Amino acid sequence: MQKIMVISDTHDDRDAIRGVMRYLKKFRVDQIIHLGDYYDDADVLEQAGYPVTRVPGTWDTAYYPDPGVSNRKFLEIDGWRVFLTHTPESHYNDLADDIRPETVIESGRADIFLFGHTHITEIRRRNGTVCINPGHMSSDESRGCPLTFALLEIDPDELSVSIYQLPGPHPRIRKSYRKSDLR
Repeated sequence: MQKIMVISDTHDDRDAIRGVMRYLKKFRVDQIIHLGDYYDDADVLEQAGYPVTRVPGTWDTAYYPDPGVSNRKFLEIDGWRVFLTHTPESHYNDLADDIRPETVIESGRADIFLFGHTHITEIRRRNGTVCINPGHMSSDESRGCPLTFALLEIDPDELSVSIYQLPGPHPRIRKSYRKSDLR
């Protein structure tokens, strides 16, 4: 089983990033996914020795317009097709070659669709795809929402998603999905 922490919209809130780091050890996280805003915020997690996969957000002005940095990515984790994007839909700052998030869901190209941008937690199924927004990790950019992150527990047959609020020890939301039930 893989344990993956998913964070988004850290907006340079180093205190929140340090706060989430204690959960990395507690949950024995195998890897971290950072969904942007701000791309460089993931550096501190890498420096602590954790494997990090990241995409830039729309506020990442040094990275989002750079064709050498993927704004969206596909991963394969224990047989699950995972799509990473900052925005849940196409954005006016997208590059011409960027994958359109809408088509990923419409075509069923991903089992898991990870996104941020709105700062609002979400776990739902759409067209056989589990769509997950971990919320945000920025005290200054809260938009009235608490600081949250997602913990994914993935094995070849099942996905468990928990949304945790900082500094709380218990999940706010928890859902599980069997892969065979998604299609």
